[in-house]
Amino acid sequence: MLTFYPRFIRTFTDLPGHLSLLIHAWNGCNMRCYGCHNDAELIAQKPIPHLLLTAEQTLDRLGGSDGLFDAVLFSGGEFLIGSKAELESFLRRVRLIFRGKIIIMTNGTFPGKLKRLLELALIDGVHIDMKLPFHLLDPVEDAEVFEAIIGIVPSARFCQDILDSVDLVIRHNSRLSQVRTVRYPLLSEEFFVQIASYVEQLKDKYDSIVPYSLNPYHPPQK
Repeated sequence: MLTFYPRFIRTFTDLPGHLSLLIHAWNGCNMRCYGCHNDAELIAQKPIPHLLLTAEQTLDRLGGSDGLFDAVLFSGGEFLIGSKAELESFLRRVRLIFRGKIIIMTNGTFPGKLKRLLELALIDGVHIDMKLPFHLLDPVEDAEVFEAIIGIVPSARFCQDILDSVDLVIRHNSRLSQVRTVRYPLLSEEFFVQIASYVEQLKDKYDSIVPYSLNPYHPPQK
């Protein structure tokens, strides 16, 4: 069941040029990333029944914000961890009650769901994190790197799913999308050079305008 964190955030920075409303799904995550800002409230802590919002309650609150914001951004945890049917139903209803743009934030591990939402035009853009040069790393040989940055040792399929999602986002070619990397202090500069090179090659391949950004690491506040 889709559930949401009750604190909605007004943001000018997540989608440049737009006043956006950031809403976090409270459904967990399949990574445990280094320095995650949402870990304590949204991932390590299970949804608290008297605090969480249902999909219906979230839609009611969002409907009251129509006209006040240019866009709504759905994040997590991992927003796409929910079932395909629930996600489609929820986003169809968002389309009906909210006239602004709909953006999702994802770690890229669910390319099938992402492809479906883009094909149905239920979302206008995707902010996707490419945390590591997944095209170059081996889950066995580079297990320590994976554990240090994403908190798990992934399968080869898991890594390929992320690469497939990055490909989807760049090929979709929305001005509202972003591919992003955090400059994790545990990694050498060569990691970031390889990620940027991979993304730029895809952008050239698809003649894509999707921006890529390497963002500074900000440790979570204690």
